[in-house]
Amino acid sequence: MKKILSLLILTLFLTGSALAAEVTLLKRTVFITPQKFLRYWKNPKAAEPIYNTHSWYPKIKFDVLGPIESGSKLYVEFERANGTPWMKVNMQSPTLEDDVWETIKPESISSDDEEKMASIETGTFNFRIKMKNALAGTDKVLFSGKFKVNQLTLDQNIPENKGKKEFMVDYDWHLPIGYVWVNPESDEDVPMISTQVVLKGKIEAGKQEAYLFYNGKQISKNTANTYATKEVLTSGADEPHHRYSILQFNFDNVRAFNKSAAMNDYSQNFFVDKNPGVYQIKILRSNQLVRTIDFTVGKDGKIVDNGIAKNLNLGGVRMIFPAKISGALDGQFNLTAWQTDAIWSNTLTGFLIQ
Repeated sequence: MKKILSLLILTLFLTGSALAAEVTLLKRTVFITPQKFLRYWKNPKAAEPIYNTHSWYPKIKFDVLGPIESGSKLYVEFERANGTPWMKVNMQSPTLEDDVWETIKPESISSDDEEKMASIETGTFNFRIKMKNALAGTDKVLFSGKFKVNQLTLDQNIPENKGKKEFMVDYDWHLPIGYVWVNPESDEDVPMISTQVVLKGKIEAGKQEAYLFYNGKQISKNTANTYATKEVLTSGADEPHHRYSILQFNFDNVRAFNKSAAMNDYSQNFFVDKNPGVYQIKILRSNQLVRTIDFTVGKDGKIVDNGIAKNLNLGGVRMIFPAKISGALDGQFNLTAWQTDAIWSNTLTGFLIQ
C-alpha cells in the first residue's frame, strides 16, 4: 500500500496535477453586443452584398482569473439560430499567473471580414468559450450558454430608417439580478461592501443613488455623483430604450471587517462583522425607488451565502441576490426572462422574485 501511495504522489508531482490551479472564467462578465453593418452578405464568398439591409455580428468579451499557461489559446464557437455551426472567434490569450485577472477581447480582424460573417437572423444562439493548449493536448469548454437576439423597428420618421430593422441582444434577464460582495479592491484588510444592479433605458447623470439599511435604520448613502457605470450594453443603433447599464455602488463607510495592523482611525465606519442582522439596499433613480436587495449577516460576521452564485459556479467573490424591481423607469421588459435566460441560460437555483 505504501508503495502504491508513493507512486501516486510521485505521479502527481511529475504531472503537476496535485493542487494545480485552473483558469476561472467570471461568468458575470460575459457580454455580447451586436456590431451593426449597413449591408448583408448572404455568404462570405458572395460576389456582392445586399445593400440597404442591416446585419449584425456578435461582439463578445469576458474576464478570466489566471493561471493561463503558455501555449493556451482562447476562442469562442458560435452557432446559428438553427443550431448549425456559424463561426469561430479567436480571442486574446495572455499568459497569466495565478489569481491575476484580465479582460479578454477578440483578436483584431478587419471589419470587412466581420461584415461578411454577419447575420440577419433573430432567435436563440448557442455559444461556447473554449481554451485549447497544444502543449498539454487539451481543448476544454470553459463556459457554454445561449443568447437571444430580437429585432426592433427603427424610428420610421427618419428617412434613412425607412423599412430597416435593428438587432439587439436581449438582457431583460439581467434586470432582477443584484450582486452584493465584500470588495477588497481599495483595501483588502478593511474591505467595503459593494453592490451592482442593472437598469434599462437612458441613464441620466447624477440621478442614481443607493442607500444601505441595517435592521431598518439607514447606515450609508452613496450619492448620485459617486456611483460607477461599469458597462453599457446596447443595440447596434444604441437606442436609449434598449440600453442596459450596469451600475456599481460602493458603501465606503460600511466595512466587512478590520484586519489592518495600521493605526488608522476607523471610528466613523460601520462594521458588519460586529452587527449581525438584516440588511437592505435601496436604489433610487430620479428620486424613484427602482431596486431593493435584501441580505443577512450571520452571527459569524459574514454575509449569509444563499448558494445561488456558488451553485452556478459564477467565479469570483460576488453573491447573487434578487433585486426587486419597482416603478416604471425601466420601460417595457419581460419580468420572467430570468427563469430561462439568466446568465446565458444557466439556471439560477434558489433565485426567487417577490
